[in-house]
Amino acid sequence: MHPIQAQLLGVTPLKLKTQYSTDKAADQQQSDPVPLVLSGQLKQDILLAIHSDELEFAHGELIVLIDNKLHLPEAQLNAEQKKQLWRVICDASSK
Repeated sequence: MHPIQAQLLGVTPLKLKTQYSTDKAADQQQSDPVPLVLSGQLKQDILLAIHSDELEFAHGELIVLIDNKLHLPEAQLNAEQKKQLWRVICDASSK
């Protein structure tokens, strides 16, 4: 349902996870993650923690670190997301 129609009807629009969607745009979004721009301090802290000079930041549903790409749900993280981020970084550093 289109968000405008949902707003008129007073319902919350639901969106399928990309893995269940048959929409080609969703497939493309899953294969081409959107780059994220983080605050300078957060970016610097992450780079120091993983002992790297370069890291790509991309939008993703889950917080994962794959090779030199970190997927985050958004640029501004809440407290729980920050805990998950540092857990992922700690796990990656210990390997």
